[in-house]
Amino acid sequence: MSRSGVVCVLTIAVLCIAEIVNAAPAPERYFGFDQSAMRVFRRGGQSVKSTSASSAKELECPYDVITQPGEYYIRADEAHACTWLFISGANSVVELELVEVELPCVDNSFIEFFDGVALQMGVFPTEADHELTSQERVNRPCKTGNRVLVSSQNVAMLTYQFPPSGAAFRLLFKHKSIQDPCNIFIAETSGAFTLSNYGRERNCSFAGIFPGYINVMHMAVGRETNEARLKCKDFNDMAMFLEGNSFEFSKMNIEQRMCGRTGTSPFARNISPELVAPSVGEAHGRDAAISSLVYKNRAQCTSGINIPLMCQFSTVRLVSSGLYENSLTFIFTREAKEINECSVY
Repeated sequence: MSRSGVVCVLTIAVLCIAEIVNAAPAPERYFGFDQSAMRVFRRGGQSVKSTSASSAKELECPYDVITQPGEYYIRADEAHACTWLFISGANSVVELELVEVELPCVDNSFIEFFDGVALQMGVFPTEADHELTSQERVNRPCKTGNRVLVSSQNVAMLTYQFPPSGAAFRLLFKHKSIQDPCNIFIAETSGAFTLSNYGRERNCSFAGIFPGYINVMHMAVGRETNEARLKCKDFNDMAMFLEGNSFEFSKMNIEQRMCGRTGTSPFARNISPELVAPSVGEAHGRDAAISSLVYKNRAQCTSGINIPLMCQFSTVRLVSSGLYENSLTFIFTREAKEINECSVY
C-alpha cells in the first residue's frame, strides 16, 4: 500500500473513532446494565425492607425501584455499586435530600445523581426532549456540595459506589408537585395520561418499559381540524407512537403519526355522563382528576383509535412548534405477557 493510502486509512480510522466518541451517550458508565437489571426495574416499586428501630427503609443492591416517598438508607461493609430509580407521580418531580453521608469523596467512591434515566438501552428523556445536555444532568454531591437534588421530570437515577472500607448514607425522598409536567416515565403503572406543551415550543414524551396498548381518548394537536390525520410528516406538530428496544428515537419504529383533533375532550365543561372509577390504574398528567374518568360507555370518551406497541419499550411523543396549545390524553394498558415482537429494531 502506498504512503498516501496508509494516510487515508489512518484518517478514516481517526474520523470513525471520533464519531464513536462523539456519539457515545453520557454518562457512559450507566450503559452496562443487562436484562437482569431491566427485570428488576419492571418489577416496579415493591416494598423495601424497614428496620424496627427506625421508619427508614433499606435500599436494595445492585438495583431497586423506589416510588413511595419517605426516608431510605443503605450501609455496606464491602466495595460494590448500586443503582436506584426514584419515580414520583407524573404531576411531580423527584426531590432527594441527603441528610446523612458517611462517604470518602475519592475517585472510587461516590454518589451520582442523574436527571432522568440512563440505561444500556438509552437515555430518557432524550437530549432532544430535555432542557439540559446529558453532561449537565449529572450531579456529584461530593464535588458540588449539593445535598438537595431535584429532577426535571418524574424520574431520577442515583448511583452509589462503595469504597472497600464500606460507607453509608441516608436520604429523604419527596414527590414535589409541579404545574406543567412534560416527560413521564412509568415502571409499573397502567392508566390514563395527558401530555401537553402548554403552548410552548417543546417536546414531551411518555415512556413505559414494557409493551402495551394505547387508546386515544382525546387529541388536539396542530392546526384546527375536526378529524385525525394519520400522515403528519409535513407538520411541525404531531403525536408520535413508537416502539422499540431502546429509548433512542432513531432506533425505534414509528407505529403511527397523528395530528388534528379527535375524541371527546375530558376537559369539556358540558359533559357530565355517569362515571365509574378508572379500571386500568391511576391517572396522571394535567388535570389528572378529570382525565382519568372512565365512562361506563367508553365509546363516549374515546376516539376509537387503538395502537398496539409490542416492543420492549412503549413511547408516546408530543412534538410541538409552539404555535398551538397541543394536548393528548390516552389510556395505556400494559401487556400482561412477557413478549417482544420487534426484536430487530
